[in-house]
Amino acid sequence: MEFRILGPVQCRNGARALKLAGSRQERILAALLLGADRVVSVSRLVDVVWDEDPPATATRQIRNLTTALRRSLVAEGASDDVLTAEGPGFVLRPRAFDLRSFEEYVSRGEFREALGCWHGPALSGVDSPALRGEADELDERRLSVVERCLDEEISAGEDSVAELTALVAEHPFREAFAGLLMRALHQQGRQADALNVYRQAQTRLADELGIDPGPKLREVYERILRDEPEYGKARCFLPYDVPDFTGREHELRRLLDAVRLGRPVVVDGMAGVGKTSLAVHAAHRLAADFPDGQLFVDLHGHSPAREPLPPEAALEALLGQLDIPASRLPAGVDRRAELWRTRTAGRSLLVVLDNAASAEQVRPLLPGSATVALVVTGRRRLAAVDGAASLSLEVLPDEQAGALFAAASGRPDSGVAALCGNLPLAIRIAAARLQNRPQWTVETLAERLGSEHDRLAELKVAGRDVAAAFALSYQELDAAQQRMFRLLGRNPGADIGVPAAAALAGTGEHEAERLLEDLLDAHLLRQPALGRYSFHDLIAEHAHNAASDEESLPAVGRLLDHYRDGGGNPAWYATERANLVAVTRHALDAGHDDHAWRIAKDTADHLRESGHLDELLAVARTGIAAARRIGDPHAIQLSLASLTLAYWENGRLTEGMDCALERLAVVRASGDRAAEAVALSRAGALHSMLGRYPEAIRFYRDGLAVADETAAATLWTNLSHAQEVLGRLDDALVSARRAVALYEDPRGVILSSAQLGLVLARLGRFEEAFEVTERSITASRDLGYLFGEAWSRIDHADALLLAHRATEAREHAERACAILTRLNHPLLLAMAANSLGTACLALGETSAGHRQHRLALETARRIGYRLQEARALAGIGQSRAARDHYVAMGLPAEPLKVVT
Repeated sequence: MEFRILGPVQCRNGARALKLAGSRQERILAALLLGADRVVSVSRLVDVVWDEDPPATATRQIRNLTTALRRSLVAEGASDDVLTAEGPGFVLRPRAFDLRSFEEYVSRGEFREALGCWHGPALSGVDSPALRGEADELDERRLSVVERCLDEEISAGEDSVAELTALVAEHPFREAFAGLLMRALHQQGRQADALNVYRQAQTRLADELGIDPGPKLREVYERILRDEPEYGKARCFLPYDVPDFTGREHELRRLLDAVRLGRPVVVDGMAGVGKTSLAVHAAHRLAADFPDGQLFVDLHGHSPAREPLPPEAALEALLGQLDIPASRLPAGVDRRAELWRTRTAGRSLLVVLDNAASAEQVRPLLPGSATVALVVTGRRRLAAVDGAASLSLEVLPDEQAGALFAAASGRPDSGVAALCGNLPLAIRIAAARLQNRPQWTVETLAERLGSEHDRLAELKVAGRDVAAAFALSYQELDAAQQRMFRLLGRNPGADIGVPAAAALAGTGEHEAERLLEDLLDAHLLRQPALGRYSFHDLIAEHAHNAASDEESLPAVGRLLDHYRDGGGNPAWYATERANLVAVTRHALDAGHDDHAWRIAKDTADHLRESGHLDELLAVARTGIAAARRIGDPHAIQLSLASLTLAYWENGRLTEGMDCALERLAVVRASGDRAAEAVALSRAGALHSMLGRYPEAIRFYRDGLAVADETAAATLWTNLSHAQEVLGRLDDALVSARRAVALYEDPRGVILSSAQLGLVLARLGRFEEAFEVTERSITASRDLGYLFGEAWSRIDHADALLLAHRATEAREHAERACAILTRLNHPLLLAMAANSLGTACLALGETSAGHRQHRLALETARRIGYRLQEARALAGIGQSRAARDHYVAMGLPAEPLKVVT
């Protein structure tokens, strides 16, 4: 059964509309639907039914009409609780509701589907002054979605002129439609028509309203007047296209034709044959055909010392290029793939998936829309893409290979390309060497290549080895350069910086940088970013094979020492993030367990700060595996602390609790009282998240019995929160003041002060509360402590809400949400979204409020945060479910709204 208010007010059973008992019952249904899932009072229904001067029997008539409506709904198949009397009024619980569907489509960016929920003006046919304002608000909401929809479609290159012409005529004073029509006309090359639309709008506004066009419309006019290109949302993530791309005319034509005919393309071939170069060159040629953007992801199918990128991580990268933050991504490859297909549907995109390992890796990444072009490269032939045009690259024909050598070296070819096996990568390396040695002739280079026979077995082409190019490059290095080249081949990471290379080679940083630059000049290294160096995967294999275990094992040990000792600042950890993950795993696999757990422990906090939660969990698991193998209780408890943190941050609270309790058992057995206090604090916090507040308080008090001052400060802060939620506000105030007094760390002072401010607000002491929370916000910003700023703004927003200052509360909650989205922190994001939703509802912004509460609900349910789940349910009007949650936690009906 579907309920509708986006058009005529109806209750439909399939294709048939339920016949209502007159206009009064229709008005009642409209009012109940506008307040769906919330109590609508009888007095409100009286106002809706009778515009003024209701009869003395109005209340009885309302109850009779509503009871009759319920009977009709149940008779048509609705559940018994679809419409119930509760307290001062009635609650309607529609299972299918067009307004809810509309908002859900909008939240996913599916604007055309959202607009399809409308069947005319909101509440059409219902003439009630009491409902007119809400009907107008809904109609305005529809128009704003129309604007967003058309903005996206114009940016995607779609023809919207006819639709916008009608909208401008229907809404002559809505400047946004005039601006969109101007953009649509300009996009079609109709500059004069676009400018004429502006002049007509300008005249209309001046003659009838006496005003000038607003700044947004003027900006569109000025851009079109300058004939600037359409400024849509297109994003280009393609790598650099080499200017001397040579040959491959036949393959390039096949690839371009296939894409323009709507077919996916799969390019395969041996290493170094030029798959990526061809795909990137073609993608740049095609870019103008795909105005919504060109996406690129390296799947690392054959990158040395790196595992192939998991589909979940690849989908995170792709969705990130569509501006979807990691904090909004669902867990699991299937749900991410569904979101990927939804967000790309109907968009004109070009997607390049480079260096694929297998069909299994690629299959979840396939878009579902024919408007999305796909190019995949890999060494193996992939059967993952049905209907794809397969393009297998061989080495270059002799003429094209010679032309490539001439273009890259600036000299005519004299057999060098053939001696390189016509392999593009080898040709470019040989050409670079010749460029760097002006005294050599091409014949000299050819002679040296022809005399070299130590070749990579897997790179044989027509009886010739192409590894001679690499071997010759290596032979031309001096002894120190050769040694650095070999040792770099055993680097577990994806790239390397100067300090790490110095540790690997056992040299000073100045000498290491000189050697790296020498290898860069020889085209044996590339520089993906300033100060960072990496191999092409083919050369990395050559370097790895050239190194001996006798030489490399001590070198890798020095490298592990370097990563264990750390860089000492967040910027170093951010730069080395991928390497730290790889090095930790390598240390475990190689039996360097002490390095593995120590690097994992130090890396975990920085991965948490940067929001890389998948990597945090992987590193923490590696750390505990190494610590268990060592058997040292100290290593085990610290590694369990990291794993507990990883589960906490990923919202896997039950698994986090298991780790926390295991850690507690370990530290108690070892007699480490300080660690026991910290473990009790974390376990108590997990109990709080899971809604077990009395149990949390027991853990906090046990922790205080054994804690030093630093741990005690954290325990008092956490205890204050639990006491506050349980309504023990005097106790919460004492605990918060003790926490503030004990903390020496400025970050701890910020968090405990914010908690103190919220407790003061709950006690009605608003002036003191705002002074404390505002001071916490200022201190956070001065420190650059984003987590603390978000925490403080949430508590400040909740304090403002208690003081009925919703406008200011919304501002702080919005800022907190923005910070937490950037930090990818689901726990605090659930809190911030609830605070923002509450503020919006208090300001009468119902749709925005419900949207934020739904975000909080989804996040809280995913991670098991019971209190915020209950708050979100209450926010979206599911009061019974919220009350059940609160009761299950032993809390009053609305524990976060109490001021004493």
